[in-house]
Amino acid sequence: MIMKKFMISSMMCLMALTSNAQVMTSATVDKVYNQVSLADDTEFMFNADRDADGKIVEMVVSQQKPVYRYLYSYAADGMLTSRTKYVWRKQQWQCAGRHDYLLEAGVYTTSYSRWNKKKACFDEPVGMITYTLLPDESIASVACYSRQRSNADLHLEWQAPVVGSSLNMDHYLTQK
Repeated sequence: MIMKKFMISSMMCLMALTSNAQVMTSATVDKVYNQVSLADDTEFMFNADRDADGKIVEMVVSQQKPVYRYLYSYAADGMLTSRTKYVWRKQQWQCAGRHDYLLEAGVYTTSYSRWNKKKACFDEPVGMITYTLLPDESIASVACYSRQRSNADLHLEWQAPVVGSSLNMDHYLTQK
């Protein structure tokens, strides 16, 4: 259980360290898709379906066979609100989890929930990262939270101010 908690916390923290407080939008998803689908040095193939407005709503990642499938949801202003991940198992797509994104009152939040196959719904988020943004949308601070067990409150794992962050988290949208 401790190793599982550590891995989830590490994944969420890695995302925080590689971010630029970039609010995820349809343009961000499109930019990432263009970068990875045109790369010559990848063993993966990427295919995207778009809605009537040209926004990517589904991305399939394949090798010799399908590997991952992502479904994207956006707010009316184009901000990414969720990314649901499916894995190819036993010759079918199986839901694995969902990242949810929220921008509210200068705080950008991303959380991760696992799919509960027995209940056929997403469980409560197991991890969450909050980015406190400055007026220019740069990051002032980052906090990482995790849930110790079902029905427990999210617990603060760490919190830190961010100084001079210039990295980008675009790659995270297609992370295997």
